Amino acid sequence: MSAALSTLYFGKLRMLYCSELQLISFLPELAANARKKTLRAAFQQELQLSRHRRDVLEFIAASHGICSAGDDCSSMRRLIAESRKALREASWNFPGDEDLRSISGGLHRHQILNYGVGRSLANRVRMSDDVEKLDGLLDILLDGHPETCAMPVSASMLVRA
Repeated sequence: MSAALSTLYFGKLRMLYCSELQLISFLPELAANARKKTLRAAFQQELQLSRHRRDVLEFIAASHGICSAGDDCSSMRRLIAESRKALREASWNFPGDEDLRSISGGLHRHQILNYGVGRSLANRVRMSDDVEKLDGLLDILLDGHPETCAMPVSASMLVRA
């Protein structure tokens, strides 16, 4: 196994873990802004799934003797900051549930892309147990957000700070 690929893979695991922590802190804000009880419940379910993904990432990291923390996941931080700004601006018009779904979809699209990269890296470094776990997490994301596969990638995701 290539040391460079392993380092890249472990960095991706830390980035995924950090982005899950950020989602865990932001999803309650989305739920608080939801008008319909069903959407609030959906955000609460997403929160539980994000906690599950975080726990699996902690397990994967521990199985390799690495710390799961250590990355600030600037791209997720940027997306959440933009989402908060959009919510503040929309608050004059009372953000609708469709606005909240759009924000959630963008955040989960980011996660889907990154879990896909993490899974590919795990496959490249021949960590089949990790591939299986990441496949399961990716399936959960895709099952919960099939519409995100048709969404365009935000330009802010492509810009490096």
